[in-house]
Amino acid sequence: MRQAKISSGVAQYNNNGHAARYVCSQMQSCYGEAFCQSLTAAPLDALVSGLVLKALGPAAIEASLALAGTLDAERAALDRHWRQRLERAAYEVERARRQYAAVEPENRLVARTLEGDWEKALTEQARLEAEHERARRARKEAPSAAELAAIRDLSKDLPALWRAETTTQAERQTIVRLLVERVLVEVVGATEKVRVECHWHGGVRTAHALTRPVARVASLSTYAALTGRAAELRREGLECARIAEILNAEGWRPAKRRDTFTAQMVHHLLLRSGAETIKYRRRPPHIERLENEWTIRELAEEIGMPQPTLYTWVQKGRLSCRNVRSGSKRGVLVRADPETVASLKAIRSMPPPWRRLPPRTADNAADPATDS
Repeated sequence: MRQAKISSGVAQYNNNGHAARYVCSQMQSCYGEAFCQSLTAAPLDALVSGLVLKALGPAAIEASLALAGTLDAERAALDRHWRQRLERAAYEVERARRQYAAVEPENRLVARTLEGDWEKALTEQARLEAEHERARRARKEAPSAAELAAIRDLSKDLPALWRAETTTQAERQTIVRLLVERVLVEVVGATEKVRVECHWHGGVRTAHALTRPVARVASLSTYAALTGRAAELRREGLECARIAEILNAEGWRPAKRRDTFTAQMVHHLLLRSGAETIKYRRRPPHIERLENEWTIRELAEEIGMPQPTLYTWVQKGRLSCRNVRSGSKRGVLVRADPETVASLKAIRSMPPPWRRLPPRTADNAADPATDS
């Protein structure tokens, strides 16, 4: 899997901007290659935020303060060096003046030579004084004792300040950009494992491991070991609820949405892995059907589409249906002749950007409320 540099990747937002993903799709959109990788933004943002807070923590602040003390010592040594240079230049000027003053006026050639040496010493002294003034103005002043104490106090409340409602997202991003040069992210196959490499300003690079939510439990890198452990506990005669408790205690985690297993999740896990089969299946209720009538599940399997999508089409009036009852059970039968089924398959086979809803049925053509 290629590495994606998040700074040049694409951030996609859904759920009215409350959910974001980092997507590496440049090679797919530009060259028609296979889709590279995608990652929910929340776990990566939390990791980077934690690293930044750690870098700005009290220990890092104390290290910075210690470095400030070292810089103070270097600044004092530099001042001492400049002072010695200026004193030497002043001595040379005074020495040249005395030599010029001590010469006899009759020795005009010697006097002109000593006068030239005096002027050179004065010029060198002026140059050193100007250079020292420029260096002094360019040098930043060291923080005062009150400022150092304020830095220490602020570092203790840094996590609270980071999560405060008054701290804007733009301010957090600015702080991150000041510390982090770029972030390289590599999703390991289709599993939940993610490799993260942070490049910090200054040349430091740190490697980290991240766990992302995945859509299916079968995508977990621990799926084989997980199903093996669940099957082992089931063979010991334990119920699904007890198996879920043991898996949670041992540190196993599901794919997404939850941090712990439930009895129902363990039951589905055993069924999908083949460790357990359904011994008894409830007989479906008998419903009198008309010609070309399907249940939503049957029609969805025939077309090859998710049941919720087909149910939405029915609710929007795109397919004719009728409500039926068998005992205490209620259901919906969808009317779809072979021509309608072929049309639905053609619509479903279209790529998402060009896919459209089926046309309205005659029963719902005049109902604008179903167009939402």
